[in-house]
Amino acid sequence: MKTWLGALFLIFSLIGISQTEDTLYAIHKTPIDVIDKVFLKQYRTLKPKVIKVYPYALYAAEVLAQLENDMVKLKKRRAKRKLCKLSYKNLKSDFKYALQDLYISEGQVLMKLISRETNMTVHEIIKKYRGTKDAAMFNLMGQLFDQDIKAKYVPKKEYVLEYIVRQIETGEILISDTPKIITKSELNEQEKIDKTNRKRYKKAARALKRQKRKDKREKKKATTQ
Repeated sequence: MKTWLGALFLIFSLIGISQTEDTLYAIHKTPIDVIDKVFLKQYRTLKPKVIKVYPYALYAAEVLAQLENDMVKLKKRRAKRKLCKLSYKNLKSDFKYALQDLYISEGQVLMKLISRETNMTVHEIIKKYRGTKDAAMFNLMGQLFDQDIKAKYVPKKEYVLEYIVRQIETGEILISDTPKIITKSELNEQEKIDKTNRKRYKKAARALKRQKRKDKREKKKATTQ
């Protein structure tokens, strides 16, 4: 699943909260009152994901803007294709393993942030720079991995995500200035750590389940005596 997200991004990349009890105030042109714990729960879930993937979204927007500027100077279609291939080669070398390290939920956030920063959906980007066939193929793959590459970013709908991004823009939340680059060995090491953590979690979950069954039996036994 992580690998698919990395491959997808490589294709289209060519181209503190104020709080009073449970009340938050988010600003988006006009004040929006957010008065429920659902907002806080979503905020805590989304914040680390945004911090991780937002640098990639900003970089994608920067690459697309530069690519557009460079392509305007080229008249021949062959030269434009060559430029795209060169961009792909450079990006693949730098970010292949970093983007493979994204989880599906992080990829979903990245899709939305790419749309926010480029004013194009991921599908539109792939279609424009790689063609209709690639866009159709990755749309199908996206559906298999719970990714909607046609999703458009709507600030009012994604108000929690927008709130976090605006905190980044105002400096309330600090993020890396550049996307993180991971080597193959670092990715392999991280996968080993993730695998070990999953095993520990499953082991702890099984132990907790056994303990609950034991406590239930003992409680039932005590009541019958």
